[in-house]
Amino acid sequence: MASITFLIRNKKTLNQTPISVKVLWPHRNELVYSTGIKIAPQNWDSKNQKVRNKVEVASVKDLINVELSKIRTFTEQSYSDLKFNGELTKDNLKYKLDLYFNKVSETKKVETFYDYVENILVENAKNRVAKVTWKSYLRTLDLVKAFEVNEKYKISFEKINIDFYYRFIQYLEEIFEMSTNTIGKQIKNIKMFMNSANDDGYTICIGHKHKHFKVLKVESFQVYLNEDELNEIYKLDYEIDSVEDRVRDLFLMGAYTGQRISDWKKLNEDNIVECNGFSCFKIIQTKTKAEVVIPIHPNIQLIFDKRKGKAPKFVNEQDINEKLKQIASRAEIKQKIKEKGNIHKYELVSSHTARRSFCSNAYKAGMDSLAIMQLSGHKTEKNFLTYIKIGNEEFASRIANHKFFKV
Repeated sequence: MASITFLIRNKKTLNQTPISVKVLWPHRNELVYSTGIKIAPQNWDSKNQKVRNKVEVASVKDLINVELSKIRTFTEQSYSDLKFNGELTKDNLKYKLDLYFNKVSETKKVETFYDYVENILVENAKNRVAKVTWKSYLRTLDLVKAFEVNEKYKISFEKINIDFYYRFIQYLEEIFEMSTNTIGKQIKNIKMFMNSANDDGYTICIGHKHKHFKVLKVESFQVYLNEDELNEIYKLDYEIDSVEDRVRDLFLMGAYTGQRISDWKKLNEDNIVECNGFSCFKIIQTKTKAEVVIPIHPNIQLIFDKRKGKAPKFVNEQDINEKLKQIASRAEIKQKIKEKGNIHKYELVSSHTARRSFCSNAYKAGMDSLAIMQLSGHKTEKNFLTYIKIGNEEFASRIANHKFFKV
């Protein structure tokens, strides 16, 4: 449960100063929010969390104490609701308090497609979804606006139909030279915008539900590194805590936990817990807000040991992807990938290769799919299976010892 207290930041002033509510919960999460209620510090009883019983504040004492009690009750309930729904974040809790203090409104006037997407859906999504997802909504919105101007196609709920679909795809192909999968992401967002507007009662238009209004997607080829290749990377000799050393170790930590690069920073000594005698990472994933508990692989323990129990310091994401290709090349990961025009495998290694490697290697080792999903944070098996990048022979090896194939 959260610790909820009231505090006055400037205790030395003689003037009235705001009382703030401070919410502290596990994993070093903290929110300090001004209630707007003011009191002179000498009239505040921090131990008992209320206005002192003094003559100079007799006329407001009870009113302030009652209001603080209401704020505490609301904050406790909001915290519990958000936690129960898996939506507990600092931003979401702040949004609840903003509503309580009438700093924002839950309802806004909606007359057009843009009114809804910008003022309702995207604004609310900022407090509910991962930053990268929220930014993708903004990107799609910008592309629709550019399309409207350049193609002189007036956007409205009614005009999001199959004609729009074909013209918008052609526009993205010709003007932005987008790949099929990138275009598919824009279509997916637009369908989500419209479905949400339908569900919220802002439109009854269903042009986006035409049978040919489909999210475009082609199977892309992605590599993973097997256990031998990961070991070759682990054995590379770098000066400790050089950029290359940190990038290599951060990547390996991702490959032995299945976490996205956005969560690599959380794989540190502060997030290690004991689970039935085993050391585990316990983190809240940035994208999904899901809590995951991952046993610490022996190679990760060695990475910590060489830094006397500390995790490697993080490196800029762009530098990570550039360095990884150099590291993989030095580790002699030079198999030619025919699906990619016979380029060397090391050229395809990126930060996301770590997550695919975890899923594929754990699957090959016989770990149950649901167990892997529990660790990686995948929500659906369909999405999870796209991460399993093993060939037919590797798959055959995995199931060869199944009792079905035994006499």
